[in-house]
Amino acid sequence: MHGSLSTNAFYTGDLLVFTTALLITALLLVLTLRAAKLPGTPMVNIGFAVCALLWCAGGLGRAGCSALGIPRQAHAALVAQAIQYSAAAAFPIAVLALWRPFATTPWQKKASRVLHWIACILAAALTVVFWSPVLHDGTRMMFHVTQVATASNAAFLLLAGVIISLPRATTPRAVFIPSMAIVIAVWGAAITLPMSDIFRPSAHFAAMLLFVGLHLVMLVVLCAFFLFARFRFADIFVRYGVRILLAGMWASILAVFAQSAFLTHIAEHMPAHSAVHVFLINLLAGVLLLSFTFVDDRLGRIINRWLFRPPDYRAATRQLGNQLTRLQEEPAIAAAVESAVTPALHLRGARLLHIAGIPSPTWTAALQEGELVELDLSDPLRASLPLEGVEVLIPSYSAGRVTHVLAVAPGPTRPGLVSDDLNFLRAVAAQFGNRIDTLQRERETIERQSREALLLQQVAEAELRALRAQINPHFLFNSLNTIADLIVRDTVRAEAMTLRLASVFRHVLAHSTRSMTTLREEVEFLRTYLYIEEGRFGDRLRVSIDVAPDAAGQPVPSLILQPLVENAMKHGLGPKPGPGNIWISAAMEHDHLCVKIEDDGMGPPASPAAEPDQCHGLRNVAGRLRTLYGGAAAVELAARPGGGACVTVRIPKVSAV
Repeated sequence: MHGSLSTNAFYTGDLLVFTTALLITALLLVLTLRAAKLPGTPMVNIGFAVCALLWCAGGLGRAGCSALGIPRQAHAALVAQAIQYSAAAAFPIAVLALWRPFATTPWQKKASRVLHWIACILAAALTVVFWSPVLHDGTRMMFHVTQVATASNAAFLLLAGVIISLPRATTPRAVFIPSMAIVIAVWGAAITLPMSDIFRPSAHFAAMLLFVGLHLVMLVVLCAFFLFARFRFADIFVRYGVRILLAGMWASILAVFAQSAFLTHIAEHMPAHSAVHVFLINLLAGVLLLSFTFVDDRLGRIINRWLFRPPDYRAATRQLGNQLTRLQEEPAIAAAVESAVTPALHLRGARLLHIAGIPSPTWTAALQEGELVELDLSDPLRASLPLEGVEVLIPSYSAGRVTHVLAVAPGPTRPGLVSDDLNFLRAVAAQFGNRIDTLQRERETIERQSREALLLQQVAEAELRALRAQINPHFLFNSLNTIADLIVRDTVRAEAMTLRLASVFRHVLAHSTRSMTTLREEVEFLRTYLYIEEGRFGDRLRVSIDVAPDAAGQPVPSLILQPLVENAMKHGLGPKPGPGNIWISAAMEHDHLCVKIEDDGMGPPASPAAEPDQCHGLRNVAGRLRTLYGGAAAVELAARPGGGACVTVRIPKVSAV
């Protein structure tokens, strides 16, 4: 009974192993066909994938026949074995073809070609012999002989292929190590598979030999796909292949354990042997499930790092991002991107091209839609690109549309670009587009701020011209009234007043286009203005002007003080009977120029509504100061302690004009 259980365990293991292998080889064939039109994917890869798939399909059929109790001499079992061993006979052809590019010397190249032709002839002969019993009801012994011949044929051919095509000194480590593993596994299978048929099929040792031999062949398949480093989807195949293989191994362990004589022996010695049997199986299943993710993750990373040796994509992306933030011109940004990806992925070259530079008839729909485009050798777009050997075009978005294309040429000396490499290139292309968008936004912001500053300057100048223009009519009206009155009473003074008025307006016209003047010039203008006002007030007006030397050269808005002096005479001294005084003083107070205009007249109004004309002049001056200085300047009206009013103007200190 125990022997029967052990044999069944081996049959179960066969079914699980070949099912797992069939899934892996089917995935390999699908991905190989997808990459068939891409550079760096030789047709021999497809041949190898087909051989592996047929081996697994035939092995699964043979294991299924054994599990169903179908005799080995039955037609269905013979067909399954013919398929399986025909694929094994053709397998050396694909492996030798993968090794041929590593033969460098003339004799190696010639010997590898001869060996390849020998493998083709022997594979054809063995295939004919394998299918003869199926088609002509041959004997079982002939089939057994061809099995031994197939295993020996593969072992000697691959050993010769390693000696001829793979000298250790020139063969890359990533090729030499899996190749040696293939040779060792084939020799192991060549020894164990024939020996399994020497013993009776039902014997425990024979089943064990057959199980080991088949697993060695699967090791050949797994080591062989390491040679597919030039295969575009190799990393996807490794990732999912390892996952499928690990799941199959875990299932095989569970199946063998569930049918093992050891477990049955323990369960039979327990009172509730069925419950104990189920409990132990569930316990092992739980342990395997918990360990699956841990083992799968680490095993996948180890194989990926050993086989593909990828760069640190995150560090490269971060370093490129930091570099791009310091660049301000599109050509410099494009050059930085090209310089970053070429050494990181060991490319022949990379070029960022503007979409307008690619002829429109050669665009593909995928490129226009922003999808990654892989170019096969016959694509006419390759000839129109300025970079030789371009395999991949990665679009770069800017302003919501594809504006540039990253053209990538891996070159013949490096493995093909795999999925992680393409994801890195997509990220780099996105960084380029984002930086271009950021620069465009910065330029638009600067242009907008420049336009706004120019507009504000124009508005300010318009406001200043409007405010200054309000001074001239009032002053002209008052001066003309005074001159008209003097013409009747004192023609000499009227003539002098007219000359002074002309001097005042010459000053006004000279400063009509200037927004700023010095305090010295402004005070001189006030003196001339006050000479005119003496015609109205006569001996009633007394003026005192005191300007500190360090304040005389300070810039002030032109015609800023005249409205305040006019207010003092009109609203302060005008209604007051008898003589009146005006004191004008200027001095520096810390970081401000302080100008005071005081009078001993009627004093400030009780409210702005009481004297709207007087407040209008103050608002005029305050508006000009606010336009020029914002909140840094101020004008204040207050009562003078000895009677009258005091207007204080504070202007920020600047360099003297």
